[in-house]
Amino acid sequence: MVAKGRGEALAIARLIGSDRTRTVGWVYLWDTAELAVLWLDACDAAAFIHPPLRPEVLAEARSSTPGALIDLLAVLSHAVGKNLD
Repeated sequence: MVAKGRGEALAIARLIGSDRTRTVGWVYLWDTAELAVLWLDACDAAAFIHPPLRPEVLAEARSSTPGALIDLLAVLSHAVGKNLD
């Protein structure tokens, strides 16, 4: 089901499990600036994000994306030395 006002989305980051290899989800950026996650396995938690999201992407999405999701993506994106760059 596509939410009202959404047209197209682009996968912009991969969420990776604690093993540093398994993809557990994908972060999508909608043309409305909203961020959404497609979780591949609800039992797996994301420990890393690749690439980290830019602060301006998070700031623009803040008005249309649930706060808990923005908080998670911000923590993963700002984790010093934890990301897979």
